Amino acid sequence: MIGVLALALCTALAMSFGGVAEAKKKKKKTPTTFQQVVQPNAGIPDGPASGAATPVNSTITVGKKFKGKVVGDVNVTGIQTTGTEDGSAPDLVMRIIAPNGRSVRLWAGGFGEQSIGPLTFDDDTPVSICNNTPPCEWGPDTLNPPFAGTSNLQFLGAGGTGPLSRLDGVPMKGTWTFQIWDENANGATSILNSWGLQIAVARPVT
Repeated sequence: MIGVLALALCTALAMSFGGVAEAKKKKKKTPTTFQQVVQPNAGIPDGPASGAATPVNSTITVGKKFKGKVVGDVNVTGIQTTGTEDGSAPDLVMRIIAPNGRSVRLWAGGFGEQSIGPLTFDDDTPVSICNNTPPCEWGPDTLNPPFAGTSNLQFLGAGGTGPLSRLDGVPMKGTWTFQIWDENANGATSILNSWGLQIAVARPVT
């Protein structure tokens, strides 16, 4: 009788600990970072002789795993364009639009030569773009054309250009839009090869 009771107790304990272990397995970790790169390989029309340029929109959707989360830090990564000729890159203007409609202009035109990148924009780097070769006189301006590397948005133009911290606090979940267009009707066109997002969840205030 004692042996039967002992066996029953052991079985009950094993089932109990097994249930706890299974519950721990099922408990999912809360994601802290979203990261994705897309390759639209989309042609960017030449700028118009008059009127507004036609923008090319490419989107990335942040899914339900990030529902209720807000942006703590956002980087726009892997931006790469291929131009048809020297002068294609300076024609381009870029911006990023959050799901709630808030936008930041990333690139106001007038920079580069034929192609761009792959270029990542990150507020936290001290490196700025240098639009000249040989290197610029100002120390941090060290990223020369075609700007393959990481740069902040300093001095990249007016009209709402940067910083990316303007997007801090916006909801993460939803569709993010990268918008790029050509502002000059000079026959020099480009292709948007790739771009991406790296978004860190804001930490709770303690």
